[in-house]
Amino acid sequence: MFNLKKIYILSGGTGGHVFPAKIVAEKFLSEGIEVTWIGTSRGPEQEIAKKLNINFIRLPLTGFRGKSSFTKLKALFLFLISGVYMLFRIWPFKLFSKEQVPMIAFGGYVSLASFFYFKGPVYLQEQNTIPGSVSRLLVSTNKVLKVFCGFTQTIEYFKKINTKDIEIVLSGNPVNKNISNLAQNLSANKKDESETINILILGGSQGSQRLNELMPEVLNNLGKVSIKHQCGKAKLQEVKILYDNKNQDSLKIEVFEFIDNMADAYRWSDIVICRSGALSVTEISASGSVGVFIPLPWAIDNHQFYNAQQLKEKNAGYLIQESINLNDDLIRLFKGIRIDLCNGKLNLMKQNSLNCFIEDSENIIFKKIVN
Repeated sequence: MFNLKKIYILSGGTGGHVFPAKIVAEKFLSEGIEVTWIGTSRGPEQEIAKKLNINFIRLPLTGFRGKSSFTKLKALFLFLISGVYMLFRIWPFKLFSKEQVPMIAFGGYVSLASFFYFKGPVYLQEQNTIPGSVSRLLVSTNKVLKVFCGFTQTIEYFKKINTKDIEIVLSGNPVNKNISNLAQNLSANKKDESETINILILGGSQGSQRLNELMPEVLNNLGKVSIKHQCGKAKLQEVKILYDNKNQDSLKIEVFEFIDNMADAYRWSDIVICRSGALSVTEISASGSVGVFIPLPWAIDNHQFYNAQQLKEKNAGYLIQESINLNDDLIRLFKGIRIDLCNGKLNLMKQNSLNCFIEDSENIIFKKIVN
């Protein structure tokens, strides 16, 4: 039996992998279990570990898919170096100990480090509908004991490739309670055509240049709208100028590099325009919001399209693919959305969106590990 007094969290790189890991780490800490975080210096994980006041082990891992041959060779070298570092940093004096400490990997290239962990069971939490290559590798080699899936379709994918004795659990993706609690106050928001539509635009923590350039042009053709636009780091002045050049009296605009209180932003919005990373899709569903999802066209395995399709198929969101006609496509879509908002269809979509959310993901993960 592994030691329930300690656990390793293996996560890093992008917020989509790191923020669910943070919520799970907080759950274990609240139960009095010691948490050590293993990650990189490339994402927000080291700062998160510092705020949680937990031990952090930094590895020199880097991504490899979609990279040049040289970068892939470099990534392989760093992978081997990380393995040696893991062996000596985590258990050099525990080689003959019977102590078993679990590790939870949260997908992405950082999870490769779990191949060098031999002192306890490894669990995997996969956020996306289409599992990443590292997650698929971990499952196919029977490295993990249990897999926690963010979406129903994720389970179906793993079942196709899993021939080993691995338990696959539908856990959903962990999100902040201040977002999921919004659904308790979900109410009708029926409007007439003359009223202002509140539109929240999320460019992600790094910003989406395509959305930043496109939305000022599109929203200028939609009548009375109020806009809150998260544009990403160092993009504030650039996006403000784009809106200033297109602004009419019908537009009320606020532009932010980063929105600290996402719960308030979701509560305010009628519609959320964003890419469709797993975290964005889950938060929108958890808050009972309706998303206009524009998948990143070069996302690996086209996973963003399939994330958004989960809600689109249940009449819980809109899905529009990026193309050279995206401007015109969005204008047509939003004319239909204004009608949906007026006739009450959007209220139904909000409820459908909420119904797609799996509550208490971190508790599901916690119980499946400790029991």
